[in-house]
Amino acid sequence: MNKKIKNEKGITLLSLVITIIVLLLVTTVIITNTKSMTTIEKLTELKNDISSLHQKVTDFYNEYGEIPAQIEYTNTSKLTNILNEKEKNSKFYVIDLQAMRGISLNNGKDYETVKNQSTQTANKYEDLYIINETTHNIFYVAGVKVNNDTYYAEYLEPPQIPTI
Repeated sequence: MNKKIKNEKGITLLSLVITIIVLLLVTTVIITNTKSMTTIEKLTELKNDISSLHQKVTDFYNEYGEIPAQIEYTNTSKLTNILNEKEKNSKFYVIDLQAMRGISLNNGKDYETVKNQSTQTANKYEDLYIINETTHNIFYVAGVKVNNDTYYAEYLEPPQIPTI
């Protein structure tokens, strides 16, 4: 009986443990890369949304002489650390996405709920794009979380504000 057990070939416990460790390492690498890609995708979506909105707002402003927004938004406490002095002392408005014909956004879905509502109603929501009346900088109130940081806007260059 002992000879029969010794002659049988099979997987050893050591090779099984090594295989499991290699699979865990590969899984960890894949999960880490997936998280990185998701983060990059969210930031890219925010950048694309804000870029599209800047273009549409500029076109609207050039055509009508005003920003496409009517509902004032005062719940800007999350943005305090990134606002410049002009923005801290001026008003913010929810961007009127109905005025932005032909625009497709990844975020800002709460606009459908707050359109035609009051400031008090709008202040309860965060999945909104708002614009500063003075600088015309656009902010995403909910922000995009990356690790421990949250991004609300893209401040590469201040947008050019057309004058009338």
